[in-house]
Amino acid sequence: MFQQGVVQIRPRRIKNSNREKMKADGLCDIWRCLLLVMIVSVKVCWGGVPVVPFGPKVLVVSLDGFGHQYLEQYPGPHLASLYAHGAFPENFINQFVTKTFPNHWSIVTGVYEEVHGVVGNTVYDGKLNITLHITDRALFSQNPSIIPIWTLNEQQGGHSGCIMWPGCNFSYNGTNVTHQVPFKPNSNFREKVDTAVMWMTHSHPQANLVMIYHDQPDQVGHAYGPNSPQVIKELKKLDDDLGYLYRKLEIFELRDVVDIIVLSDHGMSEVPEENIINLSSIVELSKIYTTGFSPVLNVWTQPGVSELEVFYPLMKASASHHYQVLVKDESKELETWHYKHNSRISNILLVADEGYVFQDFWDLIHHYQNKSYPNLTKTHGDHGYPVSSPNMEPIFVARGPSFRRGFPSPPFTNLDVYPLLCHILGLPAGPHNGSLEAVRSILAHPTSVSHIQPLFIALGCTVALVGIVGVIACVLTKRDRKQPISADTLINGYVYRKTMKRQTKQPLEDISEEECLLEAEAEDV
Repeated sequence: MFQQGVVQIRPRRIKNSNREKMKADGLCDIWRCLLLVMIVSVKVCWGGVPVVPFGPKVLVVSLDGFGHQYLEQYPGPHLASLYAHGAFPENFINQFVTKTFPNHWSIVTGVYEEVHGVVGNTVYDGKLNITLHITDRALFSQNPSIIPIWTLNEQQGGHSGCIMWPGCNFSYNGTNVTHQVPFKPNSNFREKVDTAVMWMTHSHPQANLVMIYHDQPDQVGHAYGPNSPQVIKELKKLDDDLGYLYRKLEIFELRDVVDIIVLSDHGMSEVPEENIINLSSIVELSKIYTTGFSPVLNVWTQPGVSELEVFYPLMKASASHHYQVLVKDESKELETWHYKHNSRISNILLVADEGYVFQDFWDLIHHYQNKSYPNLTKTHGDHGYPVSSPNMEPIFVARGPSFRRGFPSPPFTNLDVYPLLCHILGLPAGPHNGSLEAVRSILAHPTSVSHIQPLFIALGCTVALVGIVGVIACVLTKRDRKQPISADTLINGYVYRKTMKRQTKQPLEDISEEECLLEAEAEDV
């Protein structure tokens, strides 16, 4: 019972208490989410957490042996459209030796042949005491610090697909590609396109990087020579295939999403059979062992044979034959070509003049004869000559959301493709000999990643401060809720204040929200 003379009031249940509690809990949950986002963001910025790249998907198509000179021999409409609406260098520079496997490995690693160790289509490894071929994993793994772009993409949370690209059927640093098709000769280009599109659309997980290797027009160029009608026919077929690729991308609504890069590894020079150099007339072949293929041969001496015993007759004959002898420790050319500092490169190197080859080229001719290539002549084609030869120049053209349209850039090398792909996919590039600056002009949004990183760090610090403040506020809010006010205490305090107010006739500035509600209840009564 309340004392007489005092206004009797009945405690009212505050209906908003649960709502306020839920609001406070929700606020704490928001702060927790912000704090979690901040932690993940900071780790991502510093490379502590692998992330799936948010950039567009990339499709790289390599047409083996598609020389730059073919653009004039057969300006196909689809490839011409690609150049008209894409970005390309005035000159695309490959690596010596201008062979298939070495240059494809330089494209996906961004390093010189002397660095990654694939110095030829076949190599002799003195440490392993074995000759390595395309089917040997050791051919591609001499330098364990160098990994291909598809492996880097997998390690950073992406998913790669490789179709017959040299070296893609092996694991690197214990990592395999998500999708892979091994090499198969005489494969159909359109089947490769269908597979690539499926990987980027219907596979689980979807690929954000796909590499396609196609062995034409290289095969036809070797068999018939680069100026043959058979090559023109093959170029027309390839151009139609590129048209099929674009129609396929349109059907699956990928044309504005996927960045497409069409490139090659080298060109092709014409070689008449009369230009085949017979080394057996110069040096006893039983004394030497060669690796690589014409027009560049690494010469190794057999056990018990000195290098001088082989060097002198080779050097003497070079004055009357179309080749030069390069000594690894003395040659300035090899230094310039970055084809020197590797144990897989022999001390004696033979380089035939352009248009000439050595006797090992007969093996290639017999190969095409055994494959029943129709209408073979005595004119063929080969590559491997120095990059200074215009006939060795490959092609590069890129089109997609990341690239400028119809833009010819200054020259760059195939080593620059690796940092370019890393930039587009948001990957931390490993050690390489390429340059992102060399290709930055072809990008539609050439913002430097180095300029963006400080912004991420600043943003992370800001989010961190906000998160700390939020946590403190959350703790204080919970602490206040843990001290409930009983109805009796609230009522007695209100009665005391009400009495004092009537006596002093002064307003109370510190009246609480709960007491306001009680006062309104009393006035209603």
